Amino acid sequence: MERLIPILFLIACPVVSQAARSITLDVSFPYYQERSDESIVEEIRANDFGDIRLISAKPPLVEAFKEANIQTWLLTFMNGAYSTAGLPDGWKNWQMKLSKPAKPDGFTYFCCNNPAYRKWKRDQLVEALSASEYYGVDLVEPYFPGYPDPTADIYGCLCDHCVAAFKKMYPEMKGPPDFSDPKSPRYWKTDKALYERWVGFRVASVVSYLDEIVNGAEGIRDKCPKIKISTWSLAVDIPNQIAKLRESEGLDAAAIVKRVKPDMHVVQTHWPDWMKPGLSAKYPLKYKPVVDSIKEVTPLLPIMLQADIGSRVEMRRSRSWLNDLEKRAREAGFESVTSYEYSIGNYMYTEAPKVVKVEAEPDGLKLVFNKRLDATTASNLSNYSVNTGRVDYAKVDGNTVRLSISGADGEIEVTISGLTDDESRRLYHDKPARKIEDNTRVSLTEELDE
Repeated sequence: MERLIPILFLIACPVVSQAARSITLDVSFPYYQERSDESIVEEIRANDFGDIRLISAKPPLVEAFKEANIQTWLLTFMNGAYSTAGLPDGWKNWQMKLSKPAKPDGFTYFCCNNPAYRKWKRDQLVEALSASEYYGVDLVEPYFPGYPDPTADIYGCLCDHCVAAFKKMYPEMKGPPDFSDPKSPRYWKTDKALYERWVGFRVASVVSYLDEIVNGAEGIRDKCPKIKISTWSLAVDIPNQIAKLRESEGLDAAAIVKRVKPDMHVVQTHWPDWMKPGLSAKYPLKYKPVVDSIKEVTPLLPIMLQADIGSRVEMRRSRSWLNDLEKRAREAGFESVTSYEYSIGNYMYTEAPKVVKVEAEPDGLKLVFNKRLDATTASNLSNYSVNTGRVDYAKVDGNTVRLSISGADGEIEVTISGLTDDESRRLYHDKPARKIEDNTRVSLTEELDE
């Protein structure tokens, strides 16, 4: 069946507000490799996002988003790194001391009570924010592991810096609780008063760390005063979640925002929730206690929800689920939602390519698609036909195709068949490539330059 898609010129985007639709991009993923920054921006804009949280981005992409009037935030992990490449000598001394040997999971935890790590993280952020024109910075996961309590596979930190800081805060105590010997009088389940102080110490450590990075001398506000600050914490659908989050990760959202005074706070969906295959889009309502605790301290502070939409095969989320999530989040008191990560949502596996914009160029047309295309099918001239003139070549760049057309006379109508998305760039490869609807027709009423 043939269908004619009406195409309108794209009007320049206005400057977006704080509550613009948001998405997170990790540009280290294959989906963003071997394509231009322009095509990435085109795709994000075509999917109606006006606020971007960027991981692993380089300055040219940040500048490209700014030129498109899209708010761009630097997203940085505060309690460690997925890669230690490029870290300075001595970085191994920053590592957390865990109660059990760490299982390899691709993430290296660093201790926020280590002065050398604090200084390096502060200086590294100031340098990155000074090098690119970011709108703001996301201070993500500033917590200690682990959930749900000291019995977790990963629990820390018990390094010398933490022990010394704990003794300084509570000089009457000999040291932290014992987490290994149930017979010890200082065992965390036995000496509950000591354990309660330990929980409070971990909360204070997180708050102090963020405050120094943001508000301390040589910190972000000192060196980059125009940068917006977004602090992060967790929420989880369990009874008494505020107390449990203080215990498990040293996180207290109200304490963070009261001390740090950020421009925004993001409540991150905890892994026990996002890993649920059948997670209801209504789940933000379960996070209302955390939202309410923040609003008690800072009633006007914008609060965003962070969700995961496809890190595992069984919990990939659809576009309709995401739309419903945004609605439910507003009902729970959130201003907006951002999701990890754009290229891993279920729509990448189920939606066919479609043209969302056509632009005239000196020698032909530029076609903008909703998603990244397979370069082989999209550059195959036999997949295009025109009502006037001929297609000489097709240049593919991510989600865009530039058609060089010669001999055209008057309005050009392009008929497209056979194009597929780029299955090889997906996170998982359990579903076939999606093909554009055969005989899709697009046009732009504008004579081409001779």
